[in-house]
Amino acid sequence: MISRREFVRKIALAACVAPALAPFDARADNAANATNAVPTLLWLRRGSEERQIDYSTAEGYRAVSWLMRDVKANVVGNPDWRLLQQWSWMQAWLAAYGHHARFDVHSGLRTPATNTYFEGKRASFHLPDRNMVFRAGDFSTPAAPSEYMGRLAYLSQQGGVGFYQTRDFIHTDVRGRVVTWRAR
Repeated sequence: MISRREFVRKIALAACVAPALAPFDARADNAANATNAVPTLLWLRRGSEERQIDYSTAEGYRAVSWLMRDVKANVVGNPDWRLLQQWSWMQAWLAAYGHHARFDVHSGLRTPATNTYFEGKRASFHLPDRNMVFRAGDFSTPAAPSEYMGRLAYLSQQGGVGFYQTRDFIHTDVRGRVVTWRAR
């Protein structure tokens, strides 16, 4: 784990180029195909666990996977690299404007049983594929309103963005096709 000071330094360096970035390549399926212009740092919290993580390392990727696990079923999956890029890009964008934003993870991977319990949609991008890769996450941040974060996620042009206003979080997924919806 990197120190808070080192994390803030790296985010600040990455944020210097963030406003000039065009939306990153939606075809990058893994770290090997990812562009170097996108920062690989995330500041996440799930319950009482909070970490600042460089997910480009094996240890960092495992830490992110753990924080985005299905808590109800205690199952760990593999977050799609593009989802992590989108979230780190959003954090770098905010950092470029002086807002260092921790993301509070509400949901990442969901097993079919957990997904049925919470929403029941069979085509959810929270569900893992045969390689345990999931392509969606729900989060909120104390640094910015959910409406703003949803609009920022839409700006990345990576996939679905759901606005959950009464529950004050957003959903992002990397399905490729850009769609938005609003729910209570």
